[in-house]
Amino acid sequence: MQKMEEYASTWYDDLNDLKQDNPSLAEELVEEFGDGEWQENQLFVYESLEDYAYYELTEGWYADKHLDQKDYNGAPNPIDFIDLKALGLQLSRTWDESMHYLTRDNWIVETNYGWN
Repeated sequence: MQKMEEYASTWYDDLNDLKQDNPSLAEELVEEFGDGEWQENQLFVYESLEDYAYYELTEGWYADKHLDQKDYNGAPNPIDFIDLKALGLQLSRTWDESMHYLTRDNWIVETNYGWN
């Protein structure tokens, strides 16, 4: 398990690693996707739509726009003016459902392997 600093997320080595930290989330995933090889692969958990949107802006889809900068030479940081919840919601409507899951608590779980 490894915690990220800029946004609330954690990556887990596999389902057993997640189960140690968050048994109810692990149980929800098994209920939703059943048994499979996905359980042996990394899982990325974002604690909110806002955290997921922040990740996508700074390290994901939009990373090449360099919004991860800390200094804009006196100009405001554009991330401070983005409705991260709205962006996260829109991203959730267009993502690949074979690799993303929005939990009952509006957390996002992502796998690079796929749920099958």
